[in-house]
Amino acid sequence: MSTQGGSSDPTSPGQWIARAIAVVILIPLRLVWEAMKLLGRVLVAVLVFFLEYLLAPLCGLVWHWVIRPAWYFLKNILWDLVLHQVLWGLVLTPLFALILDFVLRPLRRAVEEWLWRRVLRPAASWLWRRVVRPVAKFVAGMCWLIFDYLVYRPLRALWRWVLLPLWRALRATLRFGWRIATIVVGVLVVAPCAFVYRTILRPVFGALAIVWDVLVTRPVRWTYRTIVAPMNRWAADIVSTVFGR
Repeated sequence: MSTQGGSSDPTSPGQWIARAIAVVILIPLRLVWEAMKLLGRVLVAVLVFFLEYLLAPLCGLVWHWVIRPAWYFLKNILWDLVLHQVLWGLVLTPLFALILDFVLRPLRRAVEEWLWRRVLRPAASWLWRRVVRPVAKFVAGMCWLIFDYLVYRPLRALWRWVLLPLWRALRATLRFGWRIATIVVGVLVVAPCAFVYRTILRPVFGALAIVWDVLVTRPVRWTYRTIVAPMNRWAADIVSTVFGR
């Protein structure tokens, strides 16, 4: 129990043991950890300083003054002059031309001639005689049989047994109908019109012609002969006498 005047309880043995363990074990571990962190920071700082201030300028110096000149030398001088011009122009090109002229082209001609004469042409001829022509004949024969049995003969039978009899029947019907129509028209139209013309129209037209001749034609003819023609002659004589011919 606490006493008057703010005095605290005495420390127990367990607390002393815990404090001893902390002093002996935990504090050294913490010090070691802090030391390792500090050592890591120092190493990182040293490495950054080395990379940034020593290695990077050294690499740039080596790149600009050693590697790039060596690369340009190898690319522009060694490759273009030695390899490209000397090796390609003086060695490889004549060698390839020699191989092409004396090895590859004769070999190609020999292979082409042998392949054409001994393989391709006999194979094509055999293929045409043994395979293509028999297959073509067989296919043509089958197509003709199919066309004959499925198209030509049905159409011929349809024309012979259906369409031709229908056409003949239609033609006979049209001829009979034309004859009947001719008879009907003759009986109902032509005969009555002829009867009307003979019995009514022709006498009427004859009477009208007689009346027209009596009332119009003859008076006009008489007037022309007796009046108009003499007046024309008199007028012509007067004009000739006055104006002269």
